[in-house]
Amino acid sequence: MDNQPSPQPSSQPAAPLPEVLRPRTDAAPSPAPTAKTEQAKKPLHRSYRPSHRATLIGLAAVIAILAINAAVIALLLKKQAAKDTLNAKGQVSLSSSQLNSLGINRSELGPSDVQLTVAPNAQFKGTLSVNGSTTLGGQVNLNNKLNASSADITQLDAGNTNLTQLNVNGNGTLNTLNLRKDLAVAGVTQLQNALTVNNSATVSGNLTVGGTLSVNTFSARSLTSVTSLTVGGHIITGGPTPGVSRGGATGSNGTVGISGNDTAGSISINIGAGAPSGTLANVSFSSRYGNIPHVVITPVGVGANFYVLNLSTTGFSVGVASGLPPGGFVINYIVEQ
Repeated sequence: MDNQPSPQPSSQPAAPLPEVLRPRTDAAPSPAPTAKTEQAKKPLHRSYRPSHRATLIGLAAVIAILAINAAVIALLLKKQAAKDTLNAKGQVSLSSSQLNSLGINRSELGPSDVQLTVAPNAQFKGTLSVNGSTTLGGQVNLNNKLNASSADITQLDAGNTNLTQLNVNGNGTLNTLNLRKDLAVAGVTQLQNALTVNNSATVSGNLTVGGTLSVNTFSARSLTSVTSLTVGGHIITGGPTPGVSRGGATGSNGTVGISGNDTAGSISINIGAGAPSGTLANVSFSSRYGNIPHVVITPVGVGANFYVLNLSTTGFSVGVASGLPPGGFVINYIVEQ
């Protein structure tokens, strides 16, 4: 370095700086920023605070919108669930337009050539009215009462059935039949097992029993046995008491009486004074026999010669071969045709 003296400060003014040259463009020069421009560019930092009433109204509106959306979603889910349930059960819901396309409306079922085929299960919640014939190929299950003014059933398998009137024109098979009223059978009735009658049974026609007939009490107006008739107990006859009148062989002031019926009984005779031989008593049957019956008499306690005379379908008489002494006599009789 050279040792040169440092310049001294001068009292004259400094020279101006040189001007910097810049390239010239066609765009207008931007104006110099001013104080107002700087203030306009500054962002505003003021904030807005809503009131409590406005806040509550906004919350209520949001809650109402959410509730409406929830109700709509629930309704759609319910309809979808019902539809899924019907599909799961094999049920089909038909709209009015679909029914109209099938020829079905509220007034008519359409022309006769229209056929409605329902493949899945069908349920009718209301009343079903069918004016024409109905053919069911499968089984019919009734959970409630069946009312029919007239029914033609080929085969009926029923449990507890109440019938006001039953007309059976063909064959009928019944495991147990309980009748609370009359049973009228126009044709032949065949019973292959036991018959129990807890009350009275009236047979207007003939009754043919191929096996053994066991009864506690048997009452018949007419009993016919084509073979042997075996009675293990007593034979007890019944019926009205026949009439009786005295004959001339009872003597003076003689009387007669009778007890029994047309089948068997006893004749009581009281002989008066001076009784001759001849007719003691005349018996008149309460019911006429079809043919002249056989009469057997047996005196009780005496050995006189009694006999039967005037035998007919309406009665008989008892006579004695010789006059009887005054006193009482009893004669038993049995009548058989």
